[in-house]
Amino acid sequence: MFETKNLIIRESCWEDLEYFYQWERRPEVTEFFSIRDGQTMEDVVRKFVTDDNNPQFKQFTILLKAEKGPKPIGRIVLGDIEEGWKAEIWRIYIADTTLRGKGYGKEAMQCMMKYCFEELALERLYLDHYTGNPAAHLYLSLGFKYEGVLRKNCRKNGVLYDVHLMSMLKDEYFEQIHK
Repeated sequence: MFETKNLIIRESCWEDLEYFYQWERRPEVTEFFSIRDGQTMEDVVRKFVTDDNNPQFKQFTILLKAEKGPKPIGRIVLGDIEEGWKAEIWRIYIADTTLRGKGYGKEAMQCMMKYCFEELALERLYLDHYTGNPAAHLYLSLGFKYEGVLRKNCRKNGVLYDVHLMSMLKDEYFEQIHK
């Protein structure tokens, strides 16, 4: 479990699946992900179990600290994890649109970057995003660099989309935190 000023980020559990199911059926959450429209609870459970049984994946739930106790607000999935080498931020989102633009996504990203570079001792952390994803500005502000465009690399509802590949290297991360 990780704690930041406003968030608690913990490993996802079975109780989170209902949140994921509800969140990942909403267009404002799935717009920039390859999550197909109309996925069922069975789809969500199947993917959760598959990723949970794969040592190259780690799933986290983002909780907002609140007076009445922590409130789940988002999700992070790391994939392609090769300790000591690389990982991909495969999915990250704040589900409630009223909570976007308040810095919670940035806090969650910074927490994951610290985990990946300081605890997993990665050399490389990467992600990709669809053209037009507003989170691209966040990734740039955190120090991620563009590597190129993977043309027609993601499929959603039968349509192929280009994705923009970004990465950060260990040295860049440590340079940035020591500024």
